[in-house]
Amino acid sequence: MPARPKRVHSLETVWIREFAKTYSPAEVGLTYSPQSLRDAGLDLIGVRNIFRRGHVTFANKLHGPGALWVIEGDNNEGERFCLTTIVITEQLAVDLQRVERVAMEVHAEEMNDGHDAA
Repeated sequence: MPARPKRVHSLETVWIREFAKTYSPAEVGLTYSPQSLRDAGLDLIGVRNIFRRGHVTFANKLHGPGALWVIEGDNNEGERFCLTTIVITEQLAVDLQRVERVAMEVHAEEMNDGHDAA
């Protein structure tokens, strides 16, 4: 399991996780660009997995309704993504603005499980 990000917005993280656990993408206001998902190599199941287990690492209230949230997590295939969304909690609306695949850094310690070859 990947390490928890240094800065996590707890309330927003709980909200997005409950949103993903309670509703399927077809039931509520999840909007997205199919092409941006294809370009990033992510499907709706992956988005839902990121929402269910990821962390909100940035949250900023917009001048209009809603807030900009950045959610980081993996798609259950070991691939990390960063999703930029606009969330209007009162309307159960999540608009997926940007999808980015995050390159995983593998440290030498992780490669050999912390055991040095003698």
